[in-house]
Amino acid sequence: MKEYVILDLEWTSWKGNYYDNYFFLQKREAWQKKEIIQIGAIKFDKNYKIIDRLNIYVKSIFNPILSSYIKKLTGINQEKLEKKGITFTQSYKIIKKFCKRTKIFSNGDDNSIIKINLDYNNLRNRKLKIKNIKKILNKKYKIPKKFLGSSVIHTFFGYKLKKNEMHNAIHDCHNVLKALKKIKFIL
Repeated sequence: MKEYVILDLEWTSWKGNYYDNYFFLQKREAWQKKEIIQIGAIKFDKNYKIIDRLNIYVKSIFNPILSSYIKKLTGINQEKLEKKGITFTQSYKIIKKFCKRTKIFSNGDDNSIIKINLDYNNLRNRKLKIKNIKKILNKKYKIPKKFLGSSVIHTFFGYKLKKNEMHNAIHDCHNVLKALKKIKFIL
């Protein structure tokens, strides 16, 4: 049976340097690294049936104290990160094992964020191949740009927006899966 994974990431950010309308990344200062703080992944089959889920919190090394901006955006607080967080190196091993022999999709440039974090952690193994499907969803499936963000994509298909779940990696994976199932995305 062929299996697929939707992957979503949350990473450190500060007011003024996250996304503007989900597409334009504003300038960051050199110390404002894009360190992954949450990895969400859902494994599913060709019928969009969920096989497994993965939700990992990751401790950052350059900026271990979360900004109030990212805490408010993601709902991830310092205590949760301290108690449940693991190193990026540990999380990368887990995600690689989880994604073994699957086709991996992201609704954004998560692949470049993983590569940046591999560099931050002096890891050279870049074997995850993640296909960014955002442009395909826009061009081929005609999902308007204002609905392309993983936190809101499902609302284009009539699903209710739950503001307290926005920018939570695992919930965003569920949102993307709902959209893929609705359009019968060609896997």
